[in-house]
Amino acid sequence: MLFLVAIATASCRNRAQPQSNKEMSAGSTTAAVSPRTSPGVSSATTTTKPAPPRGIIARSSSTAKAAATAPRDSAVVKRESSTVAASTAATVAKAPAMPPPPPEPSALAIALAHLPFANGERLEYQVKYGFLGVGNATLEVLGLDGIRGAPAVHVSFVVKGGIRIYRVNDSYESWFDPRSFSTLRAVQNIDEGKYDRQRDFEFFPNRTMLSENGKPETPTVADPLDEASFLFFLRSIPLEVGKTYEFARYFRPEKNPVRVIVERKDTIKVPAGKFNTIVVRPVIKTSGIFGEGGHAEIWFTDDSTRTLVQLKSSLKFGSLNLYLRNRRAGTPWDTAAASVAPAR
Repeated sequence: MLFLVAIATASCRNRAQPQSNKEMSAGSTTAAVSPRTSPGVSSATTTTKPAPPRGIIARSSSTAKAAATAPRDSAVVKRESSTVAASTAATVAKAPAMPPPPPEPSALAIALAHLPFANGERLEYQVKYGFLGVGNATLEVLGLDGIRGAPAVHVSFVVKGGIRIYRVNDSYESWFDPRSFSTLRAVQNIDEGKYDRQRDFEFFPNRTMLSENGKPETPTVADPLDEASFLFFLRSIPLEVGKTYEFARYFRPEKNPVRVIVERKDTIKVPAGKFNTIVVRPVIKTSGIFGEGGHAEIWFTDDSTRTLVQLKSSLKFGSLNLYLRNRRAGTPWDTAAASVAPAR
């Protein structure tokens, strides 16, 4: 009975897949050749599965192509798009926020950064009249104030000393705008021998006018400088040996130009130490330390700070000399303070 069932099954398979003898020979092959094996090792028989009928292959290919080109349900597409968008948003939310770019430095910040002196710098000097130690002097940066809404660096130059027949007690205060290096206000208390005077100045550089001791305004120069601010201005300019610089910036128009002669380089020793210096000679058409009738020389350090380490001036009754004995370095400028500094 089983034998008949097997014959019937084979007959049905042959009818369902009619092929030529050659196709049958190529399509279903049983390897009958056993490889040589060593004694005790079984030989393996390899059988190649029959290839699927051509009709089935064609139908499968057509079905796959149709599935690939068939339009997708719009609801499915929307759901997938929403999922991708949500995933992208979640990724962006997890990413750290980029910091904003730093603000551009203001004109005030740039100007302060280029000053060779810092806020709070204090230079102390020994004053000698001839060979006699007769007093002291200070050159100081007092801070950053506001004058009529404009930022102003506040500096002072004080000299005290002398002998019985001739004494000097001078105080120069100045407020200048660091952006233009123009004096906005100056206070001078000058006591030299029998000469004694106090003067208060208000400068208006945008109008080239000034007011002295509350009197009506008179003309001045563009970007004016008084005595104290001029000392700090000299520290900010290049100084080349052998050159003479002229500036029409002294606040008294008739006293211009101011000449600054760069004479030489020198190495000197003062109480504060030994320094390589550049020697300059300022000449102003006025009386006093830097007057035309006298002879004054200033020794600035030959570096980026241009620190004043020595000053010698010939006066009517002898020479008045300053020697640096102590230097207190300042601190970086706080540009934010300038916007809130009170006007004085």
